[in-house]
Order: sequence, then structure tokens, then C-alpha cells
Amino acid sequence: MFVYCLLVIGLIILPTTIWYACNAIPYMLSNYFKITHKPYLRMFRDAGAYGEYLTYRRLKEFEEDGARFLFNCYLPKDDGNTSEIDVILLHRSGVYVFESKNYSGWIFGSETSQTWTQTFKRGRGSVKEHFYNPIKQNSTHIKYLKKQLKEEMPIRSIIVFSERCELKSIEILSSDVSVIRRFDLHAVVERMMHENGESLDEAKIKDIYERLYPFTQVSDDVKERHINNIEKRYKTAVGLDNPLKVIEGETNNADDKDSEILIDESVKDQITHENMICPRCGAKLVLRTSKKGERAGKNFYGCSSFPKCRYIQGI
Repeated sequence: MFVYCLLVIGLIILPTTIWYACNAIPYMLSNYFKITHKPYLRMFRDAGAYGEYLTYRRLKEFEEDGARFLFNCYLPKDDGNTSEIDVILLHRSGVYVFESKNYSGWIFGSETSQTWTQTFKRGRGSVKEHFYNPIKQNSTHIKYLKKQLKEEMPIRSIIVFSERCELKSIEILSSDVSVIRRFDLHAVVERMMHENGESLDEAKIKDIYERLYPFTQVSDDVKERHINNIEKRYKTAVGLDNPLKVIEGETNNADDKDSEILIDESVKDQITHENMICPRCGAKLVLRTSKKGERAGKNFYGCSSFPKCRYIQGI
């Protein structure tokens, strides 16, 4: 019996060990790990970080051609806060700025609209969620990137969605903007490189990399302030009369928007008192109380996985 138990345990542990070794070892040898220092399991369990890493994996072949990558680049904004760029690719053909959206479902959006729509199945029905226009979001990133570069050079904005979604209706007006699924990423970027030609030499790429690299190695205090800034806007939004999508960095200036804090009324019919589950990530909803704003002291339901998921439901 004892031998049988050991055999069963071995059959369970061995495949897991092999899987971990086959995935974790290449990861720890990658430039993504060398720059972000995120342990493999922490990265794997974080949907955003995992999406960034998969984007890098699709493109890492360009490193053989002299390309260099930067990840989680916290650039200073005019208001003293930071704007975080997911992935930057530096190549002889120019600079490529990626905004990674590791979403599933159907995606609808226009370059000129304020928000886009994600539709996915939930039970027997479907759920719609609205998120801030990622083209505008990446435009803000590029705005502050240009302030650091201080010179003209080809910059392409690329919004990358996961293979698990379908881009049903996407309207793009600008020639330097692309919205694609990760599956098509390598081919699209390679085509862009051929179209752009060569504009940066090895010395310039090295210079840009060294100027931007420190922004990827910011202190925990900077990262904490970045998160606190998101949370502050989240708490402020809770006090609004009409729940809506609030974006990190949102002010009255349409250019000052950065990532996602989710406050969505579009799926409120999917939630009942008997089944308080977050329609965005599936975690449990918990009862919370607003501490600030016009609704201070009033209750609402918030996702238990906050701040990773920022869905809230008014009562």
C-alpha cells in the first residue's frame, strides 16, 4: 500500500515537475525575466504579466537581428504620476510600443470612441463590458515616451489582444496604429519593419535603451504610488452617482488616461443576491462601504480580487 501511494504521488508530481522545468527554465533565461525579475509562477498567475510575456515570446526572435526589449516602463507624467508601458521593442526600423490586452470574447471598437466593448458568454446569456479605448491609452504612453526621446523617430502603436478573443469590428484611422491578435503579431511586426526601412543604427538603439532602462527598474515606492494612484481614482469613482468605467490617470483632459479601473453597470442584471460573483473574473463579490465622495457611508459590492480586478456593483 505504501509503495502504491508513492507511485501515485510520483505520477502526479513528475508531470508537474517536467512542465515546470520546460517552461520555467526558458523563462528565467529570457530578457523578460532579467528586466522584470518576476518569478515564473508569479508571472504565470498574473494575467497581465503573462500576456506581456507571451507578446515577448512571439517577438523574441528579433533579438537575433539586434532588437532590444523593455518591459513595464514607468515614465513620468506632467502631473507627477507615472504612465506604464507594457512592452517596447527597439529595432533598426524604429520603436514599437505594445499595449497588451489579455482578453477573451468578442471585441468591438473604434479609434475615435472613448470606450470599447468586450462581449463574452456567461451562463446561458452573454455579458458586455466596456473598457477604455486602448488606442487612446497607448497614445498617452507614446506621448510621454516622446518626451523622453526628445527627437523624431518612427514609432508604431500596436494593441495586442490574446488568441482567445475575436476582433469583430475594429475601426482604425491612423496609419501608425495596429490592433491585432497575438497569433498574428510576428508577421505584422516583420512586415512593418520591412516597410519602415532602417532609421536607427546600433549605437542609437543602445543609447535609447540605456536612457529608458532605468524607468523599468524603479523602486517599490514608485510602483506603490502608481498603484495608489489607481486606487485613489477607484475610491473616488465609487462615490459617483452613476457607475461607469474609470481609467487610471483619468482627468478632465482626454489625453491623461492610462489603464483600467473597472466600474461597470452594463452587467448588473447578471448579479443576484443569491449569486454574488464578479461577472468579469468570476471571483466572489464582497460588501464594502464607500469612505469618500458623495456616497460616503453607502454600501456597494466590490470584487474580492481587487486591485487585480476593479469591478464594482452598486446597491
